[in-house]
Amino acid sequence: MMPEQQPLEVVVTTKNTASLTLGIIATVVGVVALLVGWVPFFGLIALPGAVLGLLFAVTGIIIALVRGMKGIGMPIIGGLICGIALAVPIVSTGGTSVAIQSVREQVAEELVRSEKEDEAVESVYVSEYLKLYDVEARYMESVLHGRVPGILFKIRNNGDKSLDRVEVTVYFKDADGTIIAEEEYTPVFVSEYSFSRDDKPLKPGYIWQNERGKFYSAKSIPTEWDEGSIDIRITDLRFTETE
Repeated sequence: MMPEQQPLEVVVTTKNTASLTLGIIATVVGVVALLVGWVPFFGLIALPGAVLGLLFAVTGIIIALVRGMKGIGMPIIGGLICGIALAVPIVSTGGTSVAIQSVREQVAEELVRSEKEDEAVESVYVSEYLKLYDVEARYMESVLHGRVPGILFKIRNNGDKSLDRVEVTVYFKDADGTIIAEEEYTPVFVSEYSFSRDDKPLKPGYIWQNERGKFYSAKSIPTEWDEGSIDIRITDLRFTETE
């Protein structure tokens, strides 16, 4: 006769499913945020997700503590991943911003250095190779405006470069020699938008002068101007670009 079998007792241990579920959610959200967050600037959209995942993880940890530490492992893992996912886009974007700013500063410094070098070259060219002469400053008769202050001068290019632009500034003085006004003129100006045949570069050895019968007028000069009392300077130029 077969012995009677004793019934088997099955003990089922229930885990803290709420804490476990929250931990899994936090982990998934953190991993997604981490994958997106490493991309500079664009990765900032992962911040809300990382914060939300961190809240899930913290909630899961609290529930696990209340229920005797059951199921605490997964919320901790999810919290760590979300914490990293929260930091990555900030570090990535911040580092990239610093790098971009550094490049901008270097480019700006290089541009300033280049401009200063160009200005130095232009200043030397003006002082050594451009001659401003036959200057006249007096009241002249204008067909349209009558008797007005007028300026005549010539410019000779004694250098080896062609000039597309030459700016001349005239400073007008009163009887005490004090500068009371100024006028700027551009006798040489070549532009891609110029269609006049007179808009020609000032080539090496060439001379520019006012057209015969014409002069630069200075209608806005105060009546306190002492006729003939001026300073005149070449204040800017642009070299012809060579292809």
